[in-house]
This record gives sequence, structure tokens and C-alpha cells, in this order.
Amino acid sequence: MGQVSLLLGIHNHQPVGNFEHVFREAHDRCYRPFLDLIEGHKNLRISLHYSGPLLDWLEKHEPSFLDRLRKCVEHGQVQLLAGGYYEPILPAIPERDGIGQITMLIQHLKRRLGANSHGLWLTERVWEPSLPSMLGACGVTHTLVDDTHFQSVGMKPETVRGYYLTEREGTTLAIFPISKRLRYLIPFRQPEETIEYLHQLSKQGPVGITYADDGEKFGLWPGTYRWMSEQRWLERFLNLIEQNRSWITTMTFDSYLAKFPPTGRIYLPNGSYEEMMEWALPTEAILERETLLAQLEAAGLKEAAQGFLRGGFWNHFLVKYPEINLMHKKMLCVSEKLSFKDASGRSKPKWIAEARQELYKAQGNDSYWHGLFGGYYLNYLRHAVYEHLIKAENLIDSHSGASGVRLTKMDLDRDGYQELLAETAWMNLYLKPSEGATAIEIDYRPKALCLTHLPMRRPEAYHEKLKTAPVSTAHGSESIASIHERVAVKASAADSKLIYDRHLRWSFRDCVLNGNITLTEFETSQYQEISGFADQPYETKSALSDAEKAILSFHRTDSVDGLPLTVKKIYTLWASRAELAVNYSFQSVERQGQARGQAPAIDARRDYYWGVELNLTLLAGSDPKRYYHFPGRVVENTPLNSKGILEDLTEARLVDEWQGIEIRLEFKPAVRFWRFPIETISQSEEGMESNYQGSCLVALWPLTLPLKEKHESLITMKIVER
Repeated sequence: MGQVSLLLGIHNHQPVGNFEHVFREAHDRCYRPFLDLIEGHKNLRISLHYSGPLLDWLEKHEPSFLDRLRKCVEHGQVQLLAGGYYEPILPAIPERDGIGQITMLIQHLKRRLGANSHGLWLTERVWEPSLPSMLGACGVTHTLVDDTHFQSVGMKPETVRGYYLTEREGTTLAIFPISKRLRYLIPFRQPEETIEYLHQLSKQGPVGITYADDGEKFGLWPGTYRWMSEQRWLERFLNLIEQNRSWITTMTFDSYLAKFPPTGRIYLPNGSYEEMMEWALPTEAILERETLLAQLEAAGLKEAAQGFLRGGFWNHFLVKYPEINLMHKKMLCVSEKLSFKDASGRSKPKWIAEARQELYKAQGNDSYWHGLFGGYYLNYLRHAVYEHLIKAENLIDSHSGASGVRLTKMDLDRDGYQELLAETAWMNLYLKPSEGATAIEIDYRPKALCLTHLPMRRPEAYHEKLKTAPVSTAHGSESIASIHERVAVKASAADSKLIYDRHLRWSFRDCVLNGNITLTEFETSQYQEISGFADQPYETKSALSDAEKAILSFHRTDSVDGLPLTVKKIYTLWASRAELAVNYSFQSVERQGQARGQAPAIDARRDYYWGVELNLTLLAGSDPKRYYHFPGRVVENTPLNSKGILEDLTEARLVDEWQGIEIRLEFKPAVRFWRFPIETISQSEEGMESNYQGSCLVALWPLTLPLKEKHESLITMKIVER
């Protein structure tokens, strides 16, 4: 029997913007009990990673936890792994920011916990071949990725052991392969099964094997708290390791590096763990892959084919979810602006460090993808990203000396089409002429609020599970279901219908609708589009700005059931206040054969609505301190997740008492006003659930075509602090 070197790595993380009660529950149910057991097993050697947001919370609320952890480090029991401070996907942010975030955490670990950290927890194990250069610049010598990375270059998981060396431009990096087998055994099967698996490995001779995964598995994930507390899983597991010390040795990664040579050299392609690679695929491809895997399993070929069935590429989340891409590109834009300021002089004023920290907070990975966890679909995490990006912008712009309205023309989302960015001290307004001259982002800068970050309701692969009755995946007393195996549907999702949008949820999206359309038809996308105003390009006529305001003018001529219509759309953004006006003018175009000034035939005229759609979010749909207010009207049902119709409305307000603001919308002439909530059915660790994302507001003006004369309409948005 050979010696087994068991390398245990535990990753503990809570994202920026998460709720206080989640941090508290995670500490009480998971982090503290785990540390209690580490202290009780003096022979245990383990590597731990704590993200910056979690360390900051612990420092504020549980500093004694960090004092205890420092003693474990001083006694050589614990190796602390570094990483990006705010847990970014390192290949997805600029290298300067990646180096800055890693250095920030390394320095913090040294200062507060006495750790010399040369190992790195790679966020979501998203690997790209360029990483050794970035990590080497920070003094990092080793990291961890999944053994499925190694499968993609033809290696078998059962042969991948110890660590391997890779390099980039001559900078070497040691890579420890994480055993997927152990990830599914620990802590979901009985501890004895893991010991038996290690015993089988020992028959191969001396071997080093890595287990590394989320610490939240040990008490916070569904079903695991009972497994840890009542079944005492972790205590039993550590006791078994202690009892088998004659052939199992726990080691930290740095101690293993110091004692053993590499197993070999390796060059790995882009990748992540298997589940992440699947989630990054388009929805249709996920379903096709699941079908193929089921067929291979039925034929007894799944295991043999696994290494040749790679999933997608993490960056494809930026294609799969254009809203994530927009958020990501705004982050890159803010980083570039800050980098320019940082390089403009030798002295580094305090505000640059403050702005950099705000930027780093906005780079946390959780909102930039979606898979098993809520991720992007959790609106409070998106809110946090935008909050910190806007705070960074505010710091940068307040020291730029610029005033009035700053107008920039650029391809912000990198899709080949130019956007127009109008920025004041009060508001940001980003417009996309190529898609209906829509507003893709509206921010209120004094409160660092993005008012428009709503996801569209789109098909997700796991929606297929709603079409069949959920089945229990409990494994009795012998095991619990892995979070990847659970099939759970919360009541909010079970009671909801799947609705899919035809357009991204930008604001000031225009449409021509039949005169007999209903609110329900529009809400459920069961209506006919009879023009291209909603998503086709508007021509930019002018984009002007001065010290007082910016005026951005667009127009489009389109056919509505064969009737030509020209629409001019003019945005006006004021520099001195939080106010935006959008003016529409409508004119029927004279058709060939019609004399100039000749009125169209009366019997050819048809009735429509001109609709303008706004999608706004104040985060909570049922919070009594966030609601609609309609001046001069008595409306009983006014939560932001309410649905309804109001006739002849001239003003609507969205009130947020928590933030102390009102969004005031004024309409001239009066409109038929629709409102309904945007709710997505998305997957989380608790199961599928319905989440309020924001509210869709639609202003409708009657439009009879052809027009006898020019018509005009106006929507004004004002943001007022209470």
C-alpha cells in the first residue's frame, strides 16, 4: 500500500451586495463550525481561501474568527490561498486590474493573518493559457483547476495526480488537478466511501490527490446543515483521516510542492469545471448535449466519451446574455478611464485609490454569468455592480474638470454599431441607434443607481424540468443529493407561466400596435409587430451638447401595413438637473401618385397605438416602501409588482423610500398606461424560483394612419429626491 497525500482546499466566498443575513447564516452554519473542527484536529493540514468581501465582513462582525485563523496559520496547520480580492474572473478583466486585485489580497493576508501566500484560488476555475504571466507577476507559484481540464487534452482522470507545470512566455506555474470524483463524494456520500476510494488509490503506489471546492457545501447548501450537524459528517470524516494516518497524510499545496517533483508538463486550453462549461453553451446546445449524454449513457459509452465532449467557453456568457455583455463593457470602459487618470501623473491622490476599489468591487464574478446559482438573475447583485461602477465614475469625473454634458460616440458593447453616451453630474444616458434608438442604460448618479438593468425573459435549459413533475432526489440516510443532482421547484416558480420576450428590455423602445391589442397580449408577447420601429435602426440626424444640455435627434421612416410613417425622436438631457425628455413627432409620408398636400382617403385610414416601453427597476416588487403613485388618482393596488391599466394618465411616479427618490414620468398628451412586472423563472441553489426583476411601463397614444397632419408626443423623466 502506497502513501496517499490528500490535498484539501476549501474556498469560502460571499459576493459584494449579498444580504447581511446570508453572511451571518454562512458564518454560523458553515465557516465557524468548520474552523472549530480544524482547531480540534491538530494533525490536519489544509489550504483555505477566503474572498475579500467575506474577510471584510468577518473583520467587522467576527474579528475573533480571524484571530483564530491567524493562529492556525502560525502553527503551520493552514495555508491561505490568494486570489482576486473581490473574486473576479481573472481572464475577463484587464490584466492591470487582475494584478491589482491579487496583490491587494496577498498584502491583506500578510498584514492581517500573517500568511505568505504563493498559491491562488482561481475564481470558478476559469482557466486561460495566458494566466501564468499575470500570476507570476504577483509572485503566485501554483493554482488549482479541475481534472476535466486535463481530459480536454486527452488525459484520463484516473491518471491525473500530483501537480503539473505549465508556462507562458517562460513564466512557470504549478497546476494541481481537482478530482471530480472527490467533489461528488465529499460531503454528499458517507465518509467511509471517500476513505475506501483513497484506499483503492493507495494500491497504485504513492499518490497525491486534490479535493477542492466551495466551503458552503459544509452547512449552507440545501440539506447540508442537517448532514453536518445531525450526522456529524465533517467530524466523522476528519476522525477517519486521523485513524488512517499510517497511509493518509493531509498536506497543504505549498508543502507538497516543496516535497515532491511535478508529475509532468502540461498545456491546457481554455476551460472551467464541467458544469460551468455546459452552462456557457446556448440553451439549445445544452438540451442537445443532455440528449446526447443520455444516449451515450444508455449505450454504456458515456464515460469513454466524456473527455471528447467539452462544453462551451466562459466568455460566451457575454454572447448568451447581451445584458451581461453591456455591464461587462461598461466595467472595461470605467477601468480604461481610471487607468488613464492613474497614468497621467506621478502623484497618486487618495481619490484614485478609492475609485480603484470601487472598480474592483464591481468586478466580482457573480453577476457576470448564470448557471446553478442565481448569478445574473439576482437583481441585488447586478445593482451592486452598477452601484460601484457609478461610484468609480463619479470619482473620476469629479476630478476631470469637465462640466455640462459629455457626449461620446463609441461602440460600447463591441457589436460593430456605434452607441451614443451622454453623461452629466446627474445622469448617464446610453443610446443604441441601431436598435430602435433605445436607451440601454439610464443612471441616477447622485445615488449611484442604474434604473434600467433588467434581463429579458428568455428560455433556459432547466425550464424543461418545469414541464414534468419534480422528483425527489433525496438519498436517504446514506447520502444527500449534490446540488448538481437536486431537482427542486419553489412555489413561486410552480405557480408561474413561462413567458419569453421578443426583445431585450431596453427603455424607450417604440412600437406600433393594433388598436384592439390587450395588456395581457403585450405582456406575454402574444401580439403582432407591424413595423420595424421596435428594433430596427434609426438614423442619427444630430448629436449636440453644450454646457446646458445635450440634444440627440433620430428619425426613421417605416411602413405600417403599407402606410408610410416617419417618426422623429429627440432626446434632451439637461446638465443642471436630473431630467430627460423624449419628444416624438409623427408624419405620414406622401405616397407616389398622391398630390402634395392632398389628404388621404378617409376610408383608407386605420387605427393603431403608438407605444413607448420603459423598463425600470427599484429592486423590490412587493416592498411597501417601494410603490407607484399616480397624482390625482385613487389606485388601490400600487406595489411595483402590480399590473393594471389607467386611462388618460398624465403623470406616474415610482417611489423608493429606502433610496429616498421618485422617478416621475409625465406624458403629453395623456396616455393609456399599462404596467406589469417582469419576473423571470431562474435556477438557484434552492431550486427554480420566480424573481421580480423590474417593471414594464407602456405609454400608448392613439395613432390613426395616414395622418392628416403632424402629431407630437412627449415623455419627460425626472428623478427627484424625497
